[in-house]
Amino acid sequence: MKKNYLILSHKNPQQICRLINRLDDGNSQFFVHVDLKSNLEEFKILNSLKNTRIIPEREKCIWGDFSIVKATLHLLENSIKHGNKGFTILLSGQDYPIKSNQFINSFLAKHIDFNFIEAIPIEEKWRKKMVRDKVQHYHFIHSDRKSDSNSYAPFQHSSPKEKARNIFHLIKGRMSLKTFQKLLFLPKRKPFFEKQFAGSQWWAFNEITTKLLHDFINQNITELENYYRYTSAPDEIFFQSIIISLAENSKEIKIKPSQTYVNWERKNVALPVTFNDKDLQELSQVDHLWARKFDVDYDEKILDLIDNKLL
Repeated sequence: MKKNYLILSHKNPQQICRLINRLDDGNSQFFVHVDLKSNLEEFKILNSLKNTRIIPEREKCIWGDFSIVKATLHLLENSIKHGNKGFTILLSGQDYPIKSNQFINSFLAKHIDFNFIEAIPIEEKWRKKMVRDKVQHYHFIHSDRKSDSNSYAPFQHSSPKEKARNIFHLIKGRMSLKTFQKLLFLPKRKPFFEKQFAGSQWWAFNEITTKLLHDFINQNITELENYYRYTSAPDEIFFQSIIISLAENSKEIKIKPSQTYVNWERKNVALPVTFNDKDLQELSQVDHLWARKFDVDYDEKILDLIDNKLL
């Protein structure tokens, strides 16, 4: 089973080497995007790996920003240029398989007609205010810091309360004068899709769907980017909404849940959970093919346990 792994990376190049070496079965290509904030020299060790390419395009990826979608699109474009065949799978550099390559190949061959992505109506994913912020308001990043952003109603289409909030943020320095001036003239947002869908960022698409997805994005890239660059966390909406729209018009596109396991439920820890050596049983009990997240600076033993016990 041929596979194209698209990897979004920003740290720990040795961990990414380990990930690629573990997934490399001779039938896989690996395309790696290195965050523009990272030192590229540290990642050149990846050039020694077979079937692995560090793509030339680099985005300064900021949490919650469209830059993450752009980095993913660069990866997709590079995989298409190099003869994309079989499944295309989006991972982060902090993912790791929790099933053997033999199992992964068998599973994908058995489900060759399916695509794996979480995509539920946006209204079911988030509370009403958050949906309004994502769909109707404009999202502005204030700095590179995680979550340092706000969504604002366009001034001419906002309530008195929303206008007061915008002015308050300007006076307090939360919003820049440039952003405020832009908000004064921005039109009411018109979503690209009448119905939007949301879910986990991580997906795996078969060859037919990947081509349909790629063609649709290229045909509509200007309109898509103009809308989603002002959407908070668009990586959790962009591909999900496109794939459902395509599926509604094509019987060939069948969808099952994402095959990347992420734990967002654990109490009193930073989420998503960064797994350690105490989590082997949890990882052994899920049906997914891959999991995240892992960090060798925090705990490398869990990767050794996965190698020895699960793969």
